[in-house]
Amino acid sequence: MSNEDPHAALFALLERAVRSGVFPGCVAIVSRADAVVYHEAHGTTGDHPLCVARGEPVRRDTIYDLASLTKVLATTPLVALAIGERRVTLGDEVPDPWSSACPGARLVDLLEHAAGLAAHREYFTEVNPFDAKRVLERVCATPPINTPRTAAVYSDLGFMILGAWLERMFEMPLDRIFDDRIAFALGLDNDALPRVGYRPIHAEVALPLALERKIAPTEVYDPALHPGQVPSYLPVRQGLAMAHGAVHDDNAWVMGGVAGHAGLFGDAWAVHEIARSLANATLPGFSPAMRERFFKPSTVPGSTRRLGLDGPSPDGSGATGLALQPSAVGHTGYTGTSVWIDRDAPGGTRIFVLLSNRVHPVRTNEAIKAFRPRFHAAAMRL
Repeated sequence: MSNEDPHAALFALLERAVRSGVFPGCVAIVSRADAVVYHEAHGTTGDHPLCVARGEPVRRDTIYDLASLTKVLATTPLVALAIGERRVTLGDEVPDPWSSACPGARLVDLLEHAAGLAAHREYFTEVNPFDAKRVLERVCATPPINTPRTAAVYSDLGFMILGAWLERMFEMPLDRIFDDRIAFALGLDNDALPRVGYRPIHAEVALPLALERKIAPTEVYDPALHPGQVPSYLPVRQGLAMAHGAVHDDNAWVMGGVAGHAGLFGDAWAVHEIARSLANATLPGFSPAMRERFFKPSTVPGSTRRLGLDGPSPDGSGATGLALQPSAVGHTGYTGTSVWIDRDAPGGTRIFVLLSNRVHPVRTNEAIKAFRPRFHAAAMRL
């Protein structure tokens, strides 16, 4: 048994990850029973020559593109609030026009990725920016691949539908619903630069000077980084040199930066606080009974899903390895982000946040897949 201080061991692990190229930099938070036991920044926001703030050290409040954490920090809790206000029930069937993509599917099926929807589709090659309505029309025209609840297939399509459905239920844009019902409710919108929120794209993207060093860039759109090929997403960015404050997800990009599956930006503390509000059922309108239902495992055969959340892979092959309890819930984000809640951990509820921009300068860097289980194993020792 090593006598190494666990805080120092986690710090060293994350520093090695930066040096070995897992990501340019990151921010990690670990809490135990509501006490933060680790909150450190590592590395830089980016080192590509196109970075205006090249070599800028990551700070604890550096903002990252949260990618699919949007599903668990925005869309899922907003659905829970809608259920609590009796705007909808888990048993409600997906309404028109979205039902054409998943005939017979219900709200619960969308949340559990069991609605029969196809997996990822490159709608960004078919739709000009920035037309969310047209993207949703393409979703509706995509044939299902399964009947509901016969299999769990991870798909952004269901959360695109959920985002549009929420806008119908609340009668306002998704980014405003999030600002009003989550960011404001948790006191995360009281800075001149909000700690968490969507960044809508209306026309030409221009990053304000105040955000230049605050937001970590993601992908660099340089054909020279892809010798011998032209990735399908390069033409879509219309000459944009780099995604810096503009959403990395390509379908979310053509939807104008606001979608149910991606588009949220935030710092690690904001991610932690939203996760904590779900773990402790302190988000206004999110009751303990609602928490128990949303954290309950899916009954779909072979699924690790919960309602809008995921769980650990029983064989340890997932992002958390075997470090967390089987009852833990969380999610990962494509850009290099993750958040996990383990309410049954020894010593009290644990929350693990890791934010990075592993897709800088290119998305082909997948070293984070092997790193995530090591992070959670080290973090659990705190």
